[in-house]
Amino acid sequence: MKTTWTGILLMIILAVATISTTSAAKTTNVQQKQLNIDEQSSQTEAVVASDIETTKEHSLHLEASAPSNKEYVSVAPENDAIRLYPMQVEGSGYIYKGLVLEANGKTREFSDWTAEGGSNKPEIHEIDLNGDGQKEIVVMFTQGHGTGIYLGQAYIIHPETLEVMKMQSLEDIVKQHVESNINVTAGQVAIDVSIDGVKGDPIRIEEDTEGLQYYDQLLFGDVIYYGLENGQLVVSVSGAYGFAVYGGELKFAYGYEDGEWKAVNVHYTNEEYEDGYEESFD
Repeated sequence: MKTTWTGILLMIILAVATISTTSAAKTTNVQQKQLNIDEQSSQTEAVVASDIETTKEHSLHLEASAPSNKEYVSVAPENDAIRLYPMQVEGSGYIYKGLVLEANGKTREFSDWTAEGGSNKPEIHEIDLNGDGQKEIVVMFTQGHGTGIYLGQAYIIHPETLEVMKMQSLEDIVKQHVESNINVTAGQVAIDVSIDGVKGDPIRIEEDTEGLQYYDQLLFGDVIYYGLENGQLVVSVSGAYGFAVYGGELKFAYGYEDGEWKAVNVHYTNEEYEDGYEESFD
């Protein structure tokens, strides 16, 4: 009888131990599963956070690449998909250091261009300058101005490559087309100008010449204006007979010939400056 009860007691003890071990194992498995889930959740949150930061950085990069002030953006009146804006703005918005050209989904930076902003904000146009059916992009801006000086600049851009097309320089145009002579006497400056060998009307300027210095021939480059007229890029360049004094204008347009934009319709006039020109010097 004693043996029987002892056996029963031993069986009960073994059963309780087995149940405890099984319960502990189940608890460990549940905890391990919970741990795995928590680890995955942490990794998922990290990935999501990383994606958010990447998106923010990308957004910031896009915002940084475009001007924050719409007033700095020039839009072609012929095509609003063509825009021009500064890479960097200085002087409370009056100096553009480098310009970015956007044209029909393409972008090109011109870091060496410096332009004035404000009332002299750059212009951009899409226009067929030579009548070949393909529209060029024309960029015009002011490099600087002051008393007696106005430095305009213009570039003709290929619409597909956004490359600057070759343009005959002002220096070469003057050498090729212009001859001039200045003769100074007491109270008078006499200027004679020939264009392509054809002598124009003599220019006589009455002024007090005592103690002043004059050039031997007209100098060009201190006052340059660019504009669009009748589908052409036209240029007006003042001829200086002394420092910041001018005796007329050299005028021409750009025509396309042999892979280069060259001066056409070159002529010289001694007509008085328009009021707008005088005011822009100040």
